[in-house]
Amino acid sequence: MLQTHEDFLTAIAAQPTDRTLRLVYADWLDERADPRGELIRVEDEMRHLPVFADRFWERKPRRNALRADAGPEWCERMRYGTECAPVFGHGIPTGWRERWRLVREFTERWHRIPMPDVSGEHAEMTEAETRLGRQLPPSVREWLAFSCDAPTRPRVCRLSNGELGRVPGEPAVPLWLGADPFVPLSYAAVRYDDLALTDPPVRGFNLAVTQEGDASRPLAGVVPNTVSGFAIDHSVADVEGGWGGYWLSTDRGEEWRQRLRDAFPCRATLEGIEYFEANDLVVRVAPLRNEPYRPGPLLAERPPLRFSGERVTVSAQAAAGVDARRVPAVVRELARRATLFHGNLGPPNGVPF
Repeated sequence: MLQTHEDFLTAIAAQPTDRTLRLVYADWLDERADPRGELIRVEDEMRHLPVFADRFWERKPRRNALRADAGPEWCERMRYGTECAPVFGHGIPTGWRERWRLVREFTERWHRIPMPDVSGEHAEMTEAETRLGRQLPPSVREWLAFSCDAPTRPRVCRLSNGELGRVPGEPAVPLWLGADPFVPLSYAAVRYDDLALTDPPVRGFNLAVTQEGDASRPLAGVVPNTVSGFAIDHSVADVEGGWGGYWLSTDRGEEWRQRLRDAFPCRATLEGIEYFEANDLVVRVAPLRNEPYRPGPLLAERPPLRFSGERVTVSAQAAAGVDARRVPAVVRELARRATLFHGNLGPPNGVPF
C-alpha cells in the first residue's frame, strides 16, 4: 500500500519506466494540493512529444519552473533532468527551425546547458552582418544565436561571432574551423551565392599555403548539406560523455550498421550518417571517403588515402549515469575493438561493460 512520499519514491525507483505508477503518484499529490503532481503530468506529456514540436517548447518554461520549486533531491529521485534521454525518437525533421530545436535539446541534455527556444536574435548578429555587408539567412543566424546561448561549447561553434569573417581566397562565410593530422586547417562554410537560401548548404574547404599567400580549396568528403544538418551532426560528433567514449574505423560498415539497428529502437538517419540512442548513450556511424583523396599541398609528400568497401567510423559516448547492465552487446563489442578512447571506456580502466 502506497501511503507516503517515500513509499511512492521507493516504488518508482524500482520501476522507473512504469508510467501508471507515476500518474497514480501525481493523483496522490494533487489530492494534497502539492504542485509536484502537475510536474509529473508535464514531464509525462513532454516525454511523448517530439523535442522539436511547438508544444514541447511551450511547456518547457513551466516544467523548468516546477522543477526548481520541487528541488534537486526530489527531481533526482524521480529521474527528472538526470538522464541524457534520446532526442531522435521521432526522427529528424526537415525544417530548419525544428532541426535547430533538436540541436538545442541535445545540447541541454548532454552538456547540462539550459537552452532557450530558437530565437535568432542577438546583438552579435547585427554586428556580423554589418562586418560582412550581407544579410544572413535564418539558419546561419541561428548558428550565431546558438554560439551565444552555448558559449562553453566552443567545439560546436569553433568560430566565435567576433571572428566571423571570410574563408581565405573563397567567397564564403566560415561556420567552423578545425584541424586534424590529415587536413591541417579546414573550414565548414557557406558560399555567398547560397546566402539567399533559408537553410543553405555547407561546403568544406582546406587551407592551402602558397607563395602568393593563404588560399582555400574545396574539401572532398561527407558534409551534411545544410547548416542545420551540419549543426546536428557536429553536435553529436562533438559530445564527450562524462563516463567515456571510443572511436572505431572499420571496413565492415553495413554489418555494424545492421547490428546497431537491431539493438537500438531509437535511431535516425541524416544523409548517410546514422545515430543510435538509448538513455545516457549515443552512437554515430558515418561513412568515410571511398575515392582517392589528397588533402592538398601541405601534405603533398604523402600518398593518397585509399579505402575499399564501405568504410565507416563508429563513435560512441556514454554519459556519467549510464546503466552498464543495459548497454547492448554490440556496443560492448565495439568498445573492445575501439582504437581511440577517453574516460572509463578505455585503458587502463578497460571496458566497463
